[in-house]
Amino acid sequence: MRALGKSLIREFGARPITAFLFLTHFHWDHIQGIPFFLPLYRKGNRFFFHSVSTKGLELENAVEGQMVSPYFPVDMSIMGGARSFYDIGTNPITVSNAVITSTTMNHPQGSVAYRVEADGGSAVYATDTEPGSPEHDRNVRDLARGADVFIYDSQYTREQLRGEKKGWGHSCWEEGVKIAREVGARQFVLFHHDPDHDDTNVDSLLSQARERFPNSIAAAEGMVIGIPSKTPPGIAESFERRQDERHAVSLPMKVAWMTQEGSLREAVVQAYNVSRTGVYFVAPRAMAAEKTFYLDFSPPWAVGPEGRVSIRFEGEVVRVENVTGSEEGVAETLGVGVRIGKPVDPTARPKTAGRPAAYASRAKPRKGHKK
Repeated sequence: MRALGKSLIREFGARPITAFLFLTHFHWDHIQGIPFFLPLYRKGNRFFFHSVSTKGLELENAVEGQMVSPYFPVDMSIMGGARSFYDIGTNPITVSNAVITSTTMNHPQGSVAYRVEADGGSAVYATDTEPGSPEHDRNVRDLARGADVFIYDSQYTREQLRGEKKGWGHSCWEEGVKIAREVGARQFVLFHHDPDHDDTNVDSLLSQARERFPNSIAAAEGMVIGIPSKTPPGIAESFERRQDERHAVSLPMKVAWMTQEGSLREAVVQAYNVSRTGVYFVAPRAMAAEKTFYLDFSPPWAVGPEGRVSIRFEGEVVRVENVTGSEEGVAETLGVGVRIGKPVDPTARPKTAGRPAAYASRAKPRKGHKK
């Protein structure tokens, strides 16, 4: 929610924000971002919080209670945004032409899943639930029937659920795939990754899931999924970065981009993570990072019989974040995550103003910089 808040402020500027929030339950990992959601502090913004009361705990008390002394230095009274709280039942409600249906799930202190239907598409968000309760297992299946996107708790493995993690209130990808197949869901999304699972581990779980349900993806921060998807069932439509081999690198790159005025600017940036379908680098704030641009780099793996080569491709920015730190080249910069698009002519130059673009080529390391 902290990242979402910053994104909304950039998007809306001075315009007021009105938003509807639906909470599944009140465990810390699902509400702790609320005090750091900056739009809540701006006067003129309006927020409508909703939840399904499961254990008699009121929504307002649960949300505002996390900011009372001694847990937080200030309370919600300093927030300028207007806040309303609604404890709703499981009957469908309509919000801004979207129909939202909820159901209860099997989780300590209770949890609910939501189905959102709008514009001919449907998405189901069903996390923090453990299989084994006939009533709740049926609830999830009824809610997810025929969904375009089925987001499901995949924190553990089946072996963990049968042993040490039994009773913790979470599920596994095997159960998610089983449900998706039974209810005819179009796309399955593994969600609520275990904090002890790194990307390699999640990639492995995703590969196994795809063997049984090809149109499976693993949720990642910043991911955007179009609903309803135009991709035929059985074909994954998403970032492939969780499936690909990643390489931690420290690769200096020269970036150039065309300003709106038509002048060419250049800067040296640093790439820190590279895969066959994406790259993450740190760039100066002046760069138009939200635009499509050209990027040349020498990947750290062999490409065919020619070995290592320089490649130019068209890149699409999928994530931009502030980067803080004291080390050289990092402080006061932007971290930019790029999804690799189609290859382009190696002689291509940045496009003219109106469609800003940029290219990056491998630069010589700065003095004292380790290759």
